[in-house]
Amino acid sequence: MPKKKRKSRSFYIDTNVALDYATNRDIQTVTLLENIKDRGWKCVSSSFLTMEMADYKKDYLFITKAINKKAEVRNILRNVGDKGLKTADFEETEEWFGEFRQRFKNLELYDFMQDENAWTLAAEISLGSNLTAPDVIHIASAIIGARHGICEILMTKDKVMREEAEMLIKKYKLASKLKVMTPAQVKQKYLQ
Repeated sequence: MPKKKRKSRSFYIDTNVALDYATNRDIQTVTLLENIKDRGWKCVSSSFLTMEMADYKKDYLFITKAINKKAEVRNILRNVGDKGLKTADFEETEEWFGEFRQRFKNLELYDFMQDENAWTLAAEISLGSNLTAPDVIHIASAIIGARHGICEILMTKDKVMREEAEMLIKKYKLASKLKVMTPAQVKQKYLQ
């Protein structure tokens, strides 16, 4: 009997999942994304992911330096918006992101927010949900990606984002095109 061919999958990756991979902070997510890569399945995200990951790394560098200087926690939190980072810090951030991209080669970044319709969708989502602007951009991007056949599963660990995205999928009648899943759910459904 011939082997059944596995269906190719396409995933929209939220920043929290990408950070798990970049920092190795959750080995289950790292292993899952490596398995997805080994199967040749597609992973996409918004170009906005670059900025969110850069923010993460710059915050990390600022906080690490402040702790090493024995700064008080209140002062660290108060000054996080005025990091005072230098060129070497920006170079380290760029190198770190480059290493992430080299390691996660099957992740393609798209500029989904290319026209007025995309921004209108994002504004509508933002005005009618409990989501922050970054999460709105990711959900709007995943919706646009699903409508164009670029992605079929939005993978996130953010509970609020998952709940809001599930309501939006119903609202926009996308249940046949887009699902929202945690990395654990993806592993259970597609890799067991």
